[in-house]
Amino acid sequence: MSLFNFYHILPSTVFDFPVIDSGGPLLSKIYQVAEATQAPLPMVVQGGLATASFLLQNLVDVEKPNGQVVPPSQYFVTVAVSGERKTTVDNQFSQDLNELEADLDDNYEQEVLEYELDFEIWKAKKRGLLKAVVNDGDENAITQLYEHEQAQPKHPARAGIRTFSDVTPEAALDIFYRESINSAILRSSEGEEILAGPAARKLSLWNSLWGGDPVRVDRKTSSSFVVNPRTTLFIQAQPSIMQRFVAKGGENARGIGFFARTHITYPLTTQGYRQVKEIDKTPNTEYEKWVKELFEFNVQASKAADFKRIKIGFSLLAKERWFIVANEIEREIRVGGRFERDGDHASKLADNIARMAVLLHCAEHGLNEEVSLDTLNDAIRLSFWFSNEFIRLFQAPSEEQQDYFSLQGWFNQKRTEGYRYLRKNRVRKYGPNSLRDAGKLNITLDALHNNGEIRIGTMAKKTIIDLYPNYQDDQALLMSVVNS
Repeated sequence: MSLFNFYHILPSTVFDFPVIDSGGPLLSKIYQVAEATQAPLPMVVQGGLATASFLLQNLVDVEKPNGQVVPPSQYFVTVAVSGERKTTVDNQFSQDLNELEADLDDNYEQEVLEYELDFEIWKAKKRGLLKAVVNDGDENAITQLYEHEQAQPKHPARAGIRTFSDVTPEAALDIFYRESINSAILRSSEGEEILAGPAARKLSLWNSLWGGDPVRVDRKTSSSFVVNPRTTLFIQAQPSIMQRFVAKGGENARGIGFFARTHITYPLTTQGYRQVKEIDKTPNTEYEKWVKELFEFNVQASKAADFKRIKIGFSLLAKERWFIVANEIEREIRVGGRFERDGDHASKLADNIARMAVLLHCAEHGLNEEVSLDTLNDAIRLSFWFSNEFIRLFQAPSEEQQDYFSLQGWFNQKRTEGYRYLRKNRVRKYGPNSLRDAGKLNITLDALHNNGEIRIGTMAKKTIIDLYPNYQDDQALLMSVVNS
């Protein structure tokens, strides 16, 4: 059944996790990890997209169809119970990065040791010059002291790219500045370190970094500084951690827009349906090459004084589609609309779609050309699936929505039982108890019809519901239901 329909430009409010075609080696790795771990696919997709965001965010800019230029950085949160193989999924995507960073750290550690020695020597010379000035009033020493101050050794930069797992916001800011970090990822397979730790106290910091805004840090005991690293978040948390976070500060997180910027999911568990077998360790040379090339590009970019990010725009058809979707999202914020109670989330959705599309495009086609309509549509499907999760998790459903989901589930059950056509009277008689009232049933049927999930027609003064509205009519079957 198509996700799009004549009446609504946007995907349905409920649909299965989408199958996408964009992503090249990244997509190949995602499906390889899903097959190997048998973990929930939404969680695996988030792990792959977080890696892409980390590797690409300092190399390219997203040139949105409306002319705005934003980072491709993305924030992901997965809520999953213990045993869903969160750590395994994270390791599958981060292993190659960890090895590359380990090699980088070996070289960087030596540079830091040399810097610390030079700095100690510099401080010793400074003490000597200060002593000469204070005790002897040596004017020559004063001149030397000014010159010496200008020659203070600078802390070496760490090639501009770094992974964080357990770090306070204050420590992260210091590292961003000291090591000249341009691209960072904060990842956690347990979530408690972030959602229940100090990082949760400064959510506005992550909001600024998501937008690509410079962050000014004022210190009482040292000079102020400004940092502007592009940042990706990939947080996996157990439901209890998420519940505690929401209870203690989740309203604040919602209020200041943290979750509005985040792709969130609480996917159905795969436990009980997995086949116990050895985790596949088959290498994926195409993906490994892709990760290594982008990582090394990041290192080179950090050392090049004239480096400029590449702007990735959209094809004409993709631009037209994005504007249509963006305007429909805005329209749905109105009273009675899909995002009536979620304007904060809706205001960032079109932006996140553009970012997602650029990540998929660059993973498949490299850092050039324009985002195609097909790639944008993949990004729309993914982003709206996560959008539906946001609404499901953060919004208490209204009575109308509860009726909608109830009847939708009942129709899905009828599809599995082999039904296609149903008489309306049968639905009222045997359907959900809450919809025995004719008025409520009519409202819910109209909503499902308008979303393209069913089709309603009249034959022989009988109202017939078609559970497969996009299929060609089966006249014999239809007449048997009409005459029953």
